[in-house]
Amino acid sequence: MARDLPDPVTLVAISSLAYILAVALHEHLGHSAACGLLGSRPLEMGAFYVDCDDARLSTGAIRAVAAAGPLVSLLTGMVCVLALPRLPVRAPRAFYFVWLLGTLGLMSASGYLLFSGVSGLGDLGTGAEGALMGAHPQWLWRIALTLLGVLAYKAVVMASLRRIAPRLPGTRTERIRTGRRVLLISYLTGALIYLLIGLANPRGLAILLLSVLPASLGASSGLLWMMQRIDSRTPVAEGPGLQFGRSVGWIAAAAVLTGAYAIVFGPTLRA
Repeated sequence: MARDLPDPVTLVAISSLAYILAVALHEHLGHSAACGLLGSRPLEMGAFYVDCDDARLSTGAIRAVAAAGPLVSLLTGMVCVLALPRLPVRAPRAFYFVWLLGTLGLMSASGYLLFSGVSGLGDLGTGAEGALMGAHPQWLWRIALTLLGVLAYKAVVMASLRRIAPRLPGTRTERIRTGRRVLLISYLTGALIYLLIGLANPRGLAILLLSVLPASLGASSGLLWMMQRIDSRTPVAEGPGLQFGRSVGWIAAAAVLTGAYAIVFGPTLRA
């Protein structure tokens, strides 16, 4: 089965790019941009959070800034889903990158529903600076968010699986084994990169526990178990499937972007 697996170094590079872009779009095209467009400015911009100057914003604008991150993640996922069918069959690196970026975006958007529902915290939470802050009764809103999050996350997992399954070769058992190896590498790559960047944050352990680890280990946990749901009737791999060789271009791009993001946003930018 080794011949059906991608080059591990290139797979790590592609995974790194997807994870970094997913969080960058969420935090900075989402929260940072909304903060500026609504008439305020970010006081701090970290790798995994944005602190907007709420004194300049109305209550509605504060809610909009909070919701902007999950909204951008949702839009990222939708754009990637639309782009996938337009990619050449014999472009497995590009396919996997777009698939993973889109999956991470959709998992983040649906995962926030679940996280905010259970904890009351986060972008869509009922707590301070959440999109539903002040909503009453809180318990009812949180139950609704939790149930919606469970349904949405399951739908995302199944939709993502349907798009990657035709790229997996062999019998159902072989497909599960190949897919799990590939996605486990991606999952661990994202978790490690987020953790290392998070360690540079001056807020220390708090940002790791409240933002970095839920974003990496929690929101993308579907990557670890989605392969168990492969339908044996799904057509077998087209073209090269997910097999690809080493690419200096992808590796270099990942090193540059990941390093730049870590250096710029890891220690946090302050106004």
